[in-house]
Amino acid sequence: MKNLLFIALIFLVSCEKNEPSVNIKPSHIYSIGFGSCLTQEKPMPIFNAIKSENYDLFLMLGDNVYGDTDSNDLIELRDAYEKQRENFDRLNLNFPFEAIWDDHDYGKNDGGKEYIYKEEAEQIFLDFWNIPQDDIRRNRPGLYFEKTQEIDGISIQMIFLDTRFFRDALLPTDEKGAPGKERYIPHTDTSLTMLGEGQWTWLQEQLDKEVDHKIIVTSIQFLAMGHGWEAWKTLPHERQRLIDLVDQSSSEVLFISGDRHRGGLYQFSTQSGKVISEMTSSSLNLAFANDEEDGPLRSGPTFVQENYGEILLDKLTNTLTVNLKDNQGKIIQSLSL
Repeated sequence: MKNLLFIALIFLVSCEKNEPSVNIKPSHIYSIGFGSCLTQEKPMPIFNAIKSENYDLFLMLGDNVYGDTDSNDLIELRDAYEKQRENFDRLNLNFPFEAIWDDHDYGKNDGGKEYIYKEEAEQIFLDFWNIPQDDIRRNRPGLYFEKTQEIDGISIQMIFLDTRFFRDALLPTDEKGAPGKERYIPHTDTSLTMLGEGQWTWLQEQLDKEVDHKIIVTSIQFLAMGHGWEAWKTLPHERQRLIDLVDQSSSEVLFISGDRHRGGLYQFSTQSGKVISEMTSSSLNLAFANDEEDGPLRSGPTFVQENYGEILLDKLTNTLTVNLKDNQGKIIQSLSL
């Protein structure tokens, strides 16, 4: 009898370690998780916390695999996706996903429109994420798309931007590693583009739509100004163009971003007084030590350990709360809209 009790106890402890308890979510809350930078080569314990949240949807913001390649058969990228599929199956990540890419699942570190294998990489992405054959992304260049959810009469529009396929080359720094100029400096050539004119026209149409809440997903940071890595600040005229579009929108707009291997909250007030907010979440399982950086538009410090974000819609009050959480589910930053 004692042996049977001992075995039963071990079984229960094992189940607790492998299958986290699911949070009981209030019925009036609709929840969206998000995160970025998930290498296929490392463990993913953060998904224990994410699975326990019982999110209605999870958004992958880019660098969803690490498969940089210069091979014409894209073997490194294909292998990265194959291993990530095995990881997802083993972890039983069977909740709904929506995804956009960044450079490492695009196939070229810091890559833009010059990447010669981008069309092939695009098809690999679409196949991995099981995008239907009749989806618009299968029938035109670039992975940008929008998804509108109607939740008990409240509409949330998610606009996913492709900051890779059409982007012009960035301007290398003249002082590599210097704070604020680590790798790139802002371009003064206003003919260069982040999104390409086709995507800009499409984005204007999306921002003109009347919905309760708008979320713009951009793989690279939009508001941040305190560093010299990839960000919208590298093409300042394009950053200002999007600020102006958001300023004219009738809806409040929230940005979420990844890429940086650090999380943080950023806010900016336009000339008309409209506040634009951005929550960056990175990384899911690829954290490394980073010194703090300048943050003229940031609220509080950055967080460099593993993290994920969440957006909570309260259907009773029609309000959004945005949280950044550590790998145990503890709130690090929070913002109510």
